[in-house]
Amino acid sequence: MNKEVKYALEYHQETKHSEVSIRSSNHYLDWDNKPQPFKFYTSVQSIPLPVDFPVPTLNVITMKDTDHVSSPDNTIINSKLLSSLLFFSSGITREIKFPNGRYFMRAAPATGALYPIELYIVSENISGLQAGVYHFCPGQFTLTKLRSGDYRLLLSEAAGYDQVIRDSPFTIILTSIAWRNAWKYQARSYRHWFWDSGVITANLLATAMSFGLDTKFILGFVDKAVNEMLCLDEEKEASIVLAPVGIGLSLREPQQAENPAKFVPDIVPISKSKEIEYPQIWRLHKASSLNSNDEVRKWTRSIAMVQDIKEAENNDMKLQSKLINPESIISQPLSNIILLRGSTRKFSRRPITFVQLSNILYSLTKAIHSDFVDKKSMIDIYFIANDVTNIQKGAYFFNRKNNSIDLLKVNVHRNMSGYLCLEQSLFSDASVVFYMMTNLKPIVNTLGNRGYRLCQFESGIIAGRIYLSAYSQGIGASGSTFYDDAVTEFFSPHAKDKDAMIAVGIGIPDYKSKPGKILAGKFSRSDLLS
Repeated sequence: MNKEVKYALEYHQETKHSEVSIRSSNHYLDWDNKPQPFKFYTSVQSIPLPVDFPVPTLNVITMKDTDHVSSPDNTIINSKLLSSLLFFSSGITREIKFPNGRYFMRAAPATGALYPIELYIVSENISGLQAGVYHFCPGQFTLTKLRSGDYRLLLSEAAGYDQVIRDSPFTIILTSIAWRNAWKYQARSYRHWFWDSGVITANLLATAMSFGLDTKFILGFVDKAVNEMLCLDEEKEASIVLAPVGIGLSLREPQQAENPAKFVPDIVPISKSKEIEYPQIWRLHKASSLNSNDEVRKWTRSIAMVQDIKEAENNDMKLQSKLINPESIISQPLSNIILLRGSTRKFSRRPITFVQLSNILYSLTKAIHSDFVDKKSMIDIYFIANDVTNIQKGAYFFNRKNNSIDLLKVNVHRNMSGYLCLEQSLFSDASVVFYMMTNLKPIVNTLGNRGYRLCQFESGIIAGRIYLSAYSQGIGASGSTFYDDAVTEFFSPHAKDKDAMIAVGIGIPDYKSKPGKILAGKFSRSDLLS
């Protein structure tokens, strides 16, 4: 079904936002049935992770050259290092108390603070952890062992015999529990699977690089094989991306293991009453699934064809061009930046500098080690500059081929960026609002429906990098959804035929927020369920 691309194109069209769709929607939030943000198993015991883990100090986000960040000689692959990677990707950094309950905020942002993404680990024997398949609970900061033994070889086979999984001591796998986000965002929430997992992987990549660990993101895998290995409940939760960490540092070659028996352990219900089903989500997910190792390899090879057909930029449509001017900055350790991060709720309308904007843009040029975009990107970056020193207010395209910004429109009123983001004043107040866009049709025509996952996921990684780069410079950031066709129309003719994937606003916050804390292991199950 992956080649029947009508599923991706129809889903994208059907889930677009417009003034009419927003104003005519009768959807309401059933607060009594809001999903719990944590997954708990009822009959499988969990083990605590060490909380005295190392923290990432090297802020690779602010470095101009990260190609030669090497692994320190004293790097030890153990449960403490794994704990650090898990915490700074998805750990609890803030507890916020309200009259109707408590919110537990995490290291990476999530749409609506609903946290649909779960993390699993497939590991060999490392110091402090036996080989097995584990689920990570960020609330209790524990691992639950779902399977015993080394499953890396089977996981590698499911990814088209990808060698890096065999060469890595463990692979972190991100999944999504569909109902958590659909409770608020309905069928459109399938897009959020990839946005939310993308920003988590941006944190994971930065943390791993800070420790000198090579990481690869893999979107091509046999869905059913991975889902069953992780004991996922079909049409409730599904795998999104595989992330082998510490490539080349495995201590032993994985041995052949038997295919795991199907096993779905009981969990604590995430909602008090019945979940609402959105068949569009699972229709596209099934249609974008890969069903054999051979299909995985063919899909991965076809990515090069997409990069060949990616259209040339519309150079004749720009009014002027200006090279970005990134500068090395003295930044806080990466751990401090991640703890500081929190989606900004009010911008001050004060300007940011062109150097600050340049540093953010430059951070988006760095390669992502993956099976889908090692040196080239499927995503184009447009933005509205409302208040940036030394450049005109207007609409721009970031040309990553020569590190320049191309002015497309001048004298754009700042209310436009707010209007495009569902008429939210927060994004009118922002200094800059980025819109990640892509020409979806030729990508899915080549990669099938799974190409849709790829575009949304890469956009999520870019959004995560914007967050990290902004906070590294004392700037705030917040993500947003948008009026789909209005974004395309505004940036046209340059963006003709392109679709918006995600939007992120940046600017100077209008308040001073306290940094988060390392709250690993601070909460019990009863605390988290109360």
